[in-house]
Amino acid sequence: MIQIKATNSTAVSKVTADIKIKYRMSTRGTEAVKDVIAEISNDETVVGFFNISKNGVTGFSLHENHGLTPEEVKQVFQIAIDDCSEVLK
Repeated sequence: MIQIKATNSTAVSKVTADIKIKYRMSTRGTEAVKDVIAEISNDETVVGFFNISKNGVTGFSLHENHGLTPEEVKQVFQIAIDDCSEVLK
């Protein structure tokens, strides 16, 4: 009998028509999600990354020429935090 060791899930949030956050999460067995990794894309080009774990460790990075306005950066970060706080409850 096959034994499933991890389950992978994906999700996408649209920040604007061009800016998306693409999440990846995995769980082991019946455990709750412990961490989330995400790619931030602008017009289908990856411009940064976001990660957060249940213990509060958070990372947010953008490429040097990401092309986002300061307001868009704030939107991306806030949406990522809001989305992940729901998943990591």
